[in-house]
Order: sequence, then C-alpha cells, then structure tokens
Amino acid sequence: MKRRGFLASAASLALVGCGSQTSPSADDAAPGENLGLRHARYLTLERHDGFILARMKAPVADQSGGQVEERSDLVVLAPRDGPEPRLPAALAHATVVRTPVARIASNAASDEAFLGQLEAKDRLVAVGGLGSYDDEIRDAVVAGRIGQIGYNWHSPPNLDVLLASRPDVFLMRLSDLAHTPVLDRARALGLTVVPTFAEDEPSYLGRAEWVRLYGVLTGREAEADRLFNGIEQRVTSLKSAAAARPQSPVLWAYPNGGDRWVATVRGAEASYLSDAGGRNLLQRAEDARKWSSETLSTEQILPVADKAEVWIIGDMHMAPPRSTAVEAASPAFRNDRLFSNTGRTNPRTDAYDWYQLALVRPDWVLADFVKAIHPDLVDEPFRYLKPVPRGVYR
Repeated sequence: MKRRGFLASAASLALVGCGSQTSPSADDAAPGENLGLRHARYLTLERHDGFILARMKAPVADQSGGQVEERSDLVVLAPRDGPEPRLPAALAHATVVRTPVARIASNAASDEAFLGQLEAKDRLVAVGGLGSYDDEIRDAVVAGRIGQIGYNWHSPPNLDVLLASRPDVFLMRLSDLAHTPVLDRARALGLTVVPTFAEDEPSYLGRAEWVRLYGVLTGREAEADRLFNGIEQRVTSLKSAAAARPQSPVLWAYPNGGDRWVATVRGAEASYLSDAGGRNLLQRAEDARKWSSETLSTEQILPVADKAEVWIIGDMHMAPPRSTAVEAASPAFRNDRLFSNTGRTNPRTDAYDWYQLALVRPDWVLADFVKAIHPDLVDEPFRYLKPVPRGVYR
C-alpha cells in the first residue's frame, strides 16, 4: 500500500530527468476531440487528425513532503498502416508510437494484467521476471520465450535484454529514484519508452480506466471501452446496493511486528471500505502527499478494536502475530468475520494478484468487500479476500 506515493514521485521525477521541463508541456498542444475518460486524473486521450494524443500528468512532491506539483509527458499514437503523423510544434518532442504494437516490454506485473484482459498478452517479449500470477506468462519466461528485464520495484531494467527483445514499446514504471537515468538512456539507445502512471491514480476506477490507453496501443480500443464500461457499471451497482444498508464499523490493519500495525486510512484502498458500506474506524483525511496506509501502535488500534464488526487483518506482508489479544476484543474476532487479501496468491512463485489483476478489475475487488461486509448482497465466491482463522491471517 505504501508503494503508491513513492511510485508517483519516482515516476514524475524521471520525466524531469528526461528533459520534460524543457519540452513543450501537455498544455501547449492544441486539444483534439476528448475521448471522455471519466475517472483517470493523470491521463487524457484526444483524437486528432491521423493520431490519438495521450496526455499524461503525474504528481511529484518536494523532498520535505510539502508542495505537490505535476509533470507532463505526451505520447502520439498513430496508426501503423497510415502516413507519418503531421505534428504541430508543440508535439515536436512527443514520443511517437505506431499502433497497433506487436511487441511489448514491461517492468510491472499490472501491465501484464491490462494486456491479458484485452487478450493481448501474447505480444509480451520482455517482463520483469518470474513473479507473474499468470501461469502462461511465467511459463513463457521459464522457457526463455519472454525475456527478464527486472521488476520496477527491484532494479532498473536490463537494457541489454530490452535491446535484444526489440519491443515496439517499453512500458516503464519506476519505484526508485536511482533508476531515473535509465529511462533517458533507453530512449537514447533508440527504445520507444512510454512511462505509465496507472498505479498512481488516486481512485480505483481511475487506475482501471488506463485500460483505454492499452486498448489504443494494441488496436483493441473498442474492447477496452466495453471492458471498462462493464467495470464501471458493476461498481455503480455494488455501491448502490451497499449504500441502502446501514454502515458497518470496519478495520483494515495487519500486524507488522512488535506492537506495530499497518492500517489503511485513506486513498483508493480505503474507498473500497466506504463504497462497500463500511465505516473505516481509522479513516484519515485525504492527502496526496501521504500514503494510503500508516504504521500505528497497538495503543492506537485498541480504542477502536472493540467496535470492528469486520476486520481485514491478513496481508501478504504481515508479520506473524505474537498473540490474538488485540483483535480478540472485536466482534469480528468473536463472529469469525476476519479476512485477508491473500485470496489470489502463489507463494511458491512469490506472485500476488493483488498487485496485478486487482488493479484492472476493481469491480471484482469491490464485490469481495461488499460480500465481507454485507454477505447477502453478493452471491459469487470471494476472489481477493478470504475468511481466515483466528491467529493465522494468511
């Protein structure tokens, strides 16, 4: 949960390092026909004569955690079978991608999920490594049919493998400022690099709406539109059903060793609780400069534990609890309404679909939260959440 804010800062600073401050900004380019993205804050798509323009903006906070600014990047998506796009001066430094792309490299597992939902994952020629929840992709990596360039949260991409893979486009995310110069170097070596910020969106529907960019990239624009419209409609239906019920007091906090707990207090993750009909007992004010979770002491958890009727207490990052003394005070513990978000994990391969397909399918995630809080409103099985025994939580 803590990755979102840091990813946003890292990715945005990467754009600064690549000269985005000296290039014409996204605001300098004359607008085209807006394709009507409804939730994404850091992406707009516009149809121009002969191409689609993607305007991307991502937040970056100063090192003191104070002022938040936005940096921009422009990507021109032009049909491969058409003429070279005639670009105005404001787009002279934009990244140009000829679509549909046939060969794709990515250093983030969520990109694999976007492509998988569009039935375009067979175009992957390089991915982060063996940590994919998708068996077909992981098997192809093991067999050597797909290269390994390193995951964004572990290391900068291996440019030798990227060059050997010859992708039409490299979808690049950063999670460490030390990786910043690699984006500039990749472009200097002739790679077409598109930095993406889906994970940094402040709302879960905003994250999922980036599927429309992947639709344009792969020539599956109509399929992407249908997919997202279905996701949005399902979310609206679930929220409406949950809103008709009284709110249920909930906690989302997992043990982090000693007397520390990691609690979800704001952001897109916390929105799942409220949209599912829960009242987050540890809700904090929204703040773009802060992470969606905070590390709290047992003393901060205890005053609300006895009110929690539902508790999301398990997580793939949790430390084994030393006892059940804290959670035993809650009705959630006594009534067996403890849950973990590890419903789709593969510990053997260190693969967690919570960070992969869950980003693309928030309708599935929200359905789980509604089922946990109001069980009679959802009759489908859990996907990402699962009930857990007392004291186990995985």
